[in-house]
Amino acid sequence: MKGVITMVAALSVAAGAWAAEEQRSPFASNPVVEVKGKVARVQVSPGEGTPFFELEEQGKTTKVYLGSMRYLMQNNFNPKAGSAASVKGYQTAEGIVAIQVDVEGGGSLKLRDALGWPLWAGRQGQGQGKGWGGGKGKGGRR
Repeated sequence: MKGVITMVAALSVAAGAWAAEEQRSPFASNPVVEVKGKVARVQVSPGEGTPFFELEEQGKTTKVYLGSMRYLMQNNFNPKAGSAASVKGYQTAEGIVAIQVDVEGGGSLKLRDALGWPLWAGRQGQGQGKGWGGGKGKGGRR
């Protein structure tokens, strides 16, 4: 009986880990689009909301939401107005939530993983988050 309980517990843990592994970001339900154009305007000032830039393509302007200001700074990502840009991201009613951005003279930056989660968030140890999650070291909050 003890062996059966142990096996059921192990299967439950494995199933939970598998489900968490496959959980997609809410943005991932949106269609993925790829657009190219020119950066028309950049809004990446601290305290001014989610950093974004406006991409002009064939007379149409689209907001491209980038994500964490800290992540942009850590990766030296600094798009400039007038630069050519290529964006892959999730199309939403408000604009595009960027997965990958390549800007001429401003670098290339991957912002989301294959399931749509932000790389700066520290999800399952894959990002660059500095949260208070369960570390493996001794000590803790006192």
